[in-house]
Amino acid sequence: MVAGLALFGDGPQTARANSLPTRIVSLNLCTDQLVMMLAGRERIAAVSHLALDPQLSVLAEDAKRLPITYGQAEEVFLYKPDLVVAGSFHLNPTVDILRRLGIKVEEFASANSFAGIRDNVRRMGRLLGAEERAETLLAEFDSTLDRVEREHGRRPALAALYYANSYTSGADTLAAEVVESAGFKNLGSQLGLKGTAELPLEMLIMKRPDLVVTGLAYEAPARAQEVFEHPALAYLERRSKNTAVPENLWICGTPYTARAVEALAAVRRSLPAETAAVATPADAQPAGSPLEHR
Repeated sequence: MVAGLALFGDGPQTARANSLPTRIVSLNLCTDQLVMMLAGRERIAAVSHLALDPQLSVLAEDAKRLPITYGQAEEVFLYKPDLVVAGSFHLNPTVDILRRLGIKVEEFASANSFAGIRDNVRRMGRLLGAEERAETLLAEFDSTLDRVEREHGRRPALAALYYANSYTSGADTLAAEVVESAGFKNLGSQLGLKGTAELPLEMLIMKRPDLVVTGLAYEAPARAQEVFEHPALAYLERRSKNTAVPENLWICGTPYTARAVEALAAVRRSLPAETAAVATPADAQPAGSPLEHR
């Protein structure tokens, strides 16, 4: 395949040393967002098809004005990129082929913290020659976080992140940092969970958090979301506040993630002064039988 691609057309545009890339292709939803924030439209050859999904992409409207790619090496090659940016956790065959063809590829790890957001924005800014724009975005990001933190003022309430298939986010995740920066304790972290982990419904009910944070419902019916129809969860929602934060604000770590903090902080301010007790790690193993789904 590599030999065939190399013989097809004029091949990729190899950037001269120290020149800025002018035909940038992004293969990953999160690098899509960074490229669209930092590069002019005329310099973007293509972004991933996921950039068009408004539930996932905060810049979906901007992406409509750009060519898209499904991440196949042959397809990317035909865009004649002088820089390809990708996530570090998938599309390895495509990345390998493109590198063997002499195309510059830079891989970005997911930002699992605010520090990771800052690192990725600055790195992308350096690659694109947009360091000043990167610093401006980060200054706005940090200003929002600082303002929200100054407005806390009260004992943290308890929030539970609750996703499809009964999963939650524990410590060492971007979602947990968002929740905690908004003035909450994160139930998953309080229970000693790390990363993305299962949170049994009976434990969620037993801890009775002040706030249950879910994603927006899928447009089509999905078995993964059946848990949201459980009567026990409906019972909890009558006693705890429930909110949905748009996934496109924090599915990728970008400066827009500060808006997720703002949204949760606004909910925090609406809660009564008396809040739930904070869970302890010992609670992570629920006693008794699971709740029946009737």
